[in-house]
This record gives sequence, structure tokens and C-alpha cells, in this order.
Amino acid sequence: MAHASAPPFRRLIASQISAASDALRRGDALRLKREFDLSQVECRTIVLIEFMQPVRLREVCTESNADKAQISRIVAELVRRGLVMRREFVGDARSAMLELTSTGAQVAVRLKQLGDEREAVLRAALGEVASDHLLRAISVVRDKASQLANEEESLVGALASSTASAEVAQPSGKQASHA
Repeated sequence: MAHASAPPFRRLIASQISAASDALRRGDALRLKREFDLSQVECRTIVLIEFMQPVRLREVCTESNADKAQISRIVAELVRRGLVMRREFVGDARSAMLELTSTGAQVAVRLKQLGDEREAVLRAALGEVASDHLLRAISVVRDKASQLANEEESLVGALASSTASAEVAQPSGKQASHA
């Protein structure tokens, strides 16, 4: 039996933002793969390096909020493909400075063009006033979502601490008496 109305979750703000984000990300990923044979994270890494260069790997990790091992593998692949070059950092043999090659710089320029084109299409669909309202609304949602996530992290941390304390208080193998 078909239902005339949409499922309740479709009216949820978080669900709609997530669905829109997924659609944008999926289209973006397909285009980047087609044009450059690069993943989204590889492209973001190129853009970050272009913006921050010369830059240490550690700084790229911090700015991208990603795991150092993951970014290290991505950078190694970008170096292998001739898009990024690594140079020894004078004074610290464990560190290297990253810069885009001329080919990498051309990719960065094209990535910016693609981003600008997509932004223009989205803004044209919404109009300038609605675009500005949407950006403000998303900012409010993002801030509130971050606050809620931080509160959840605190609760999970407190729960983990109290569970660990309870396990330490109870010797192994003994049941707590319930009077």
C-alpha cells in the first residue's frame, strides 16, 4: 500500500541538510573523478597546499582536520602523480615542506573555477536574497549542531569515566549486592 505523505524524517532539518550535502558531495566527487581522476580529499588537499604553501604536512593535517596517516598517504600519491613536491625543511630532517608543482597549480586553478561555477548555479537557482538567507540559516544550524555534538561528547566522556570508576570499585568476579 502506497503512503500519500512523505516519511516523517523528510521534514527534519538535519535530514534535509544531510540529503542536500550528500547530493552535492556525490556530484562533486563524480566531476572531480571525471576531470582529474582525483578524490574529493585529494582535491581539498591540493587546495589547502595551494593556499598555505610552502606548508608542513602537520599544518595540512591540522587545517583539514584529518588523520596524519591519511593525509600522508594522500600527499605521497599527489607527489607520485607530479602534483605536489616535497622539500626538506631546513633545521628539521623529520619535516618536509609541501608545494604544488606547476601541474598541481593548474589543477588548483581549475578546481577554483569548478567551485565558482557550481556556486553560481546554486545561487542562480535560489536567487541572491534566498542564498544569503540560506547561508545565515546554515550557520545557525552548524553552530547549534556543534554545540549539541560537544554536549554529547561530554556526556559520553562522563559516562566512560563513571563506568571505569565503577569497574575499579568492584573487584573482578564479584557481583554488587542489591539490598
